[in-house]
Amino acid sequence: MPIDHVDSWSQFGLAGLVIAALFAFIWFLVKEHRAERQEWIVAYREQSKLQNDTQRETNNVMREVVSMVQQSNTLLSK
Repeated sequence: MPIDHVDSWSQFGLAGLVIAALFAFIWFLVKEHRAERQEWIVAYREQSKLQNDTQRETNNVMREVVSMVQQSNTLLSK
């Protein structure tokens, strides 16, 4: 926790307690946001890999279709 000695804040009374609580809350938010961002990054990488795999498969199918059309054109032109 960012505030090791909460007792030292007691000299400031309620205002010190509020400030210490705000520091603790901000520290907690930053920690949680970092964890969330890590989850987002992992999810983004997984989604990108899935999209790349799907695109690769689509490209392979399109190559096969083009090849078949070219072969059929060659056969028809004879």
